[in-house]
Amino acid sequence: MNIMIAVVCFFAALIPTEALYSKSGPVKLLNKKTFKSEILDSDLPSVVEFFAPWCGHCKSLAPTYTKVAENLQGMVNVAAVDCDDASLKSLCGKYGVQGFPTLKLFPSDKQKNPYTKKTDKTPTDYNGPRSAKAIADAALAQLPDTFITVLRSQADFDAFVGASHLPKAVLASSKSKPTPLYKSLSLRFKQRMAFAVVKDSETKVIEKLGITKFPSLIVLGPEGDNIIYDGPFKAKGLADFLGKHVAEAPAKDADSSQGKAKRAADSDDDHDDGKDKVVPQAVQDLTFEALDKISNEEDPWLLAFFHDEKGITCTTALKSFNEVVAELGPLIKAGQVNISSEEGADKGRAYGVSADTLKASDCKLDIVLANFDEKGDPEDWQHFTGEINVKDLQKFALEAFPSFVTRITAATMQPFLGPDPTIPCVILFTDKDATPPVFAALSVNLRKYRYKFADAHSSDAALMSQFNIKKVPTMVITHLKPGTEEEAVKEGKLGLQQYPGPLKYSYMHSFLSTFAGMLGAAPPGGEGGDPSFMDVIAQAAAAPIEVPQAATNANLRAQCVEQSGLCVLALLDANDPDFEKQLGVVRGVGGRWKKQPLHFSWVDAARQGRFLSAFGLSTSDIPTVVTFSPKKLRGAQLNGAFSGEGIHKLLDGLFSGRIHSSPFQELPELVDGGEDESQAEELVEEEFDLADILGEEVSSAGSKEELLKKVEEELKEEERRQAEAEEAKAAEAKAAADKKKGGKKKKKRKSKASKEEL
Repeated sequence: MNIMIAVVCFFAALIPTEALYSKSGPVKLLNKKTFKSEILDSDLPSVVEFFAPWCGHCKSLAPTYTKVAENLQGMVNVAAVDCDDASLKSLCGKYGVQGFPTLKLFPSDKQKNPYTKKTDKTPTDYNGPRSAKAIADAALAQLPDTFITVLRSQADFDAFVGASHLPKAVLASSKSKPTPLYKSLSLRFKQRMAFAVVKDSETKVIEKLGITKFPSLIVLGPEGDNIIYDGPFKAKGLADFLGKHVAEAPAKDADSSQGKAKRAADSDDDHDDGKDKVVPQAVQDLTFEALDKISNEEDPWLLAFFHDEKGITCTTALKSFNEVVAELGPLIKAGQVNISSEEGADKGRAYGVSADTLKASDCKLDIVLANFDEKGDPEDWQHFTGEINVKDLQKFALEAFPSFVTRITAATMQPFLGPDPTIPCVILFTDKDATPPVFAALSVNLRKYRYKFADAHSSDAALMSQFNIKKVPTMVITHLKPGTEEEAVKEGKLGLQQYPGPLKYSYMHSFLSTFAGMLGAAPPGGEGGDPSFMDVIAQAAAAPIEVPQAATNANLRAQCVEQSGLCVLALLDANDPDFEKQLGVVRGVGGRWKKQPLHFSWVDAARQGRFLSAFGLSTSDIPTVVTFSPKKLRGAQLNGAFSGEGIHKLLDGLFSGRIHSSPFQELPELVDGGEDESQAEELVEEEFDLADILGEEVSSAGSKEELLKKVEEELKEEERRQAEAEEAKAAEAKAAADKKKGGKKKKKRKSKASKEEL
């Protein structure tokens, strides 16, 4: 029998690699040399399969993987490495391949490893579904839009045209975001052509470009003689078209012996002057109109104000600032504003910047920090006073971020994970008493993904043991593999992925973005300002819905309480002159969220004081919106001004897990027909209930002593169940061991009998 197995394995090992992938096929078969040129030195991201030709799972994956390669040609490198080849075993070992097939995603750019001091691409494992669409989505999610400018106005277009000497391409489309194909083209021709995208609704820009159909790709001629692409929108045709108009590639000395010697010397020189370093334009040229919009944006910004009448004086200072911002990676947005004009001087004063002071200096930059969300008065924004370097500017920038991170313990871990296990959770184990600023920034900048963020202190030995954490800091992600939710929920099992790379912002940001794509948690199209979960819902929008009034308790029960899902109540004043407008806002929101388990109603809350008090509100708070789950007795309310965008953010936060609902004791009741003035009583603020503090969900009111007793009983019951489970497990292990011993004896007798027969 052993001889037979050995013969089968021997012949299986002789199966040529071409049995899986043809050398002339869409999947690139790599050796050590081509791995470097096709993957590590490529400007495009890559997905690489490490396989063995005798592996059954590899054979099953081959047709799917070939389909991925066919669909992504020209956008992402799709390649394979035969780990059964003796010459490639060291390469497979370098990337930690322990089983077949192993898929790894390589980013488009190289980054410096803080430990080895070498610049290289750091891959992430792909652990998602083995379907063509899932693999392709994860690969496309790695495409950045760093080299693409979004044109939102005529001023943006003029700034784009004058910002660079490079040839320029503009994609006019019905979509405001660049497509994966366009992103890949911008990577392929970076430093040789400037890329922009404009939406068809920007009529002034569209007219100037002379566009009549969408999508259209235009190369801007130096004399205004625009060239419009008239071929099919496929990677090869578009690349060939743009390749005829790009600037010459920067000179390289890669093929010369002198060049090789120079690079060898530079690799050991810590004082590299960086003259040959290609730095992407990370700082945006901002018009005054764009500057005003920033104060209404949620994201934080670094703004560099400068005074340059000729437009050439501050080139060196702005280049240095851009190099530092590029090193910060996706941490924060940055822009630069020239305030040399009279309008610019007025604009600078509004932001606490003196044009006269900048004019008198030797092209000094006044760098200002616009905080996240609540930006306040621009005159009060913080001004950077240190040296413009990566370390100091990063420390300054991190002050702009709030924290969407929850501190958890062994006792609060389960409530944090919540009732919906499909929401992946990112947990950082640290010895810091406060959340590290870099991790807080991740929680803000990755909020468009369906992640929840938490940190835990290393002193919590129970939680460290539960997650098998050996050292800190360590970052892990709890998740469910797509398509396994129902089975995993029944078994109470969650997947656990430990982050393998350096604890640096850019590395962690790249890893979590890619991982979200593998889980199906990423917005469609991947990285780069893509639509949030809220925007995805909006794309499926229908006409505004009818929002009925809940005038009585019977209405409230029928329209909300007895329905499965979440109740969304608009608390309005029917006598308010803007009532119809406010109800229209709610109807519009309902239309965009109509495919979700939400039930919209409105209440004439001006005469429902007791009902309002149940949510901690008063008549001065209306108009507003509250949401609650009748079954779980948990709710949340709108913070800020009453607006469609505000209500969208509330619902998006609840569905994505960024906003947590709070428990309440019982369902509020309406007074049919509304309260009379004589019924209105002065509201007395209630004490905090123990259930609120512990985060417990209770179905009826009770004294604090009763609730505490109940919690203690539940803890004792849980300990008893765990003890019984451990005893049962031990007994089961003993029985298995006994059975195994008996099996060995039988096997020995059977073997002896077989020999006698032979």
